[in-house]
Amino acid sequence: MVELFEAEPAAGSFHAASAGRDVDFRVLVPADRAPGERLPLVLHLHGAMSSADSLERARPLYEEVTARGDLPRALVACVSTPTRGGFYIDGPDGGWESVVAVDLPARLADGFGPLGPTALFGASMGGYGALKIAFAAPERYAAVAALSPTVFPGETPDGVPERTRPSVLGELHEAMSLGSGDPAVYAANSVHGRARAHAARIRAARLPVLVDCGAADEFRLYEGAEHLHRVLDGLGVEHTYRLVPGAGHIGPDADRRTVEALAFVGRALR
Repeated sequence: MVELFEAEPAAGSFHAASAGRDVDFRVLVPADRAPGERLPLVLHLHGAMSSADSLERARPLYEEVTARGDLPRALVACVSTPTRGGFYIDGPDGGWESVVAVDLPARLADGFGPLGPTALFGASMGGYGALKIAFAAPERYAAVAALSPTVFPGETPDGVPERTRPSVLGELHEAMSLGSGDPAVYAANSVHGRARAHAARIRAARLPVLVDCGAADEFRLYEGAEHLHRVLDGLGVEHTYRLVPGAGHIGPDADRRTVEALAFVGRALR
């Protein structure tokens, strides 16, 4: 069997200026990559209570979609970001959004040379981060795909039903306003708020957007996904929306949906 990626992912740590600390990262590198070859980049954003190690667990899915030709040969990179005190938010505990959007690509360019087009993929908390980053600077990205993204069916600190923010989701909800309860700060860290603030730029960039959520998501994230779908429709932002009947947050459908999301990214990168 031909190896599609190097047997061991490139791994290590680097000092992320945005967070003011060293962070771990992993990179899947095509096995046949030529020195200095300019390859597309997929930024893989992990979910809550996870780390860059999640990229190795996702490796078989990247291999499958690459082997089928649905994803072009690409670097795939993931950086460890904390859940509590992180949440892909630039705040008092570090600039964790900027670690993904700025520091990691700079580190990869130092190690691999100039990078090709960049796409974002994330699930759960990673889906929140991927959409938020893409909507902040849509011109920079070839596509964004979010699986079961952690978005809420409300757009203000007081407008999100308690039933949709259990446990760590409630902590994210509070972190979005940096603990202040300020609606403007909350909107600045909200996927909906980013979409509203940058709708014209998103439309002009023709950014391919995929939002995929299970209709039986245990955390009721389908409520937030449906609300985001309506917001994007109202803003005239083209996107693909999939509400998958019977699918939960994880489970047997998750791998298939991930492969389909990566194929969506692949079409844009090609």
